[in-house]
Amino acid sequence: MMIRSVHARDIRFPTSLESHGSDAMHTDPDYSCAYVVIYTDKDIEGHGLTFTLGKGTEIVVAAIKALSPLLVGKFVNDIFIDFAGFWRKLTSHSQLRWLGPEKGVMHLATAAIVNALWDLWARMENKPLWKFLVDLEPETIVSTIDFRYISDVITKQEAIDILYKAQEGKHQREEEM
Repeated sequence: MMIRSVHARDIRFPTSLESHGSDAMHTDPDYSCAYVVIYTDKDIEGHGLTFTLGKGTEIVVAAIKALSPLLVGKFVNDIFIDFAGFWRKLTSHSQLRWLGPEKGVMHLATAAIVNALWDLWARMENKPLWKFLVDLEPETIVSTIDFRYISDVITKQEAIDILYKAQEGKHQREEEM
């Protein structure tokens, strides 16, 4: 299955009209999101978003569009086989990284894209995302994580061990869902 196109939209809710969601720092937020849809050459698509507070959402949408060529024409399985590597590709683009590698607008854009990819992966398995994640093997979950900035605190093996230990009681927790 190949990614055919990536579409991004700026969606806003006028919450500032009555100060809904405001606080001491954010006095007039318009709850918003940059909404992404990844279309494939099959009848499956992935949806994702990243939250914003109004102004600037159009900049996040522009960043998503700038990153889109890294997805279009790619086989989705190639992305999922090395999800952590694909994350690094999105966050380490040789030119776009100057706009904020792993922070700010580029990080928000990357988050929306990665959320859409997770949704796509779950839809490929015909599962809601929560169930898809629950059913993944610990090694697969850990393989999706870029450990560059956390390996001094937790190793891949330690993360795998934690997830295996959490298997106890998994079915009971799943029943609660």
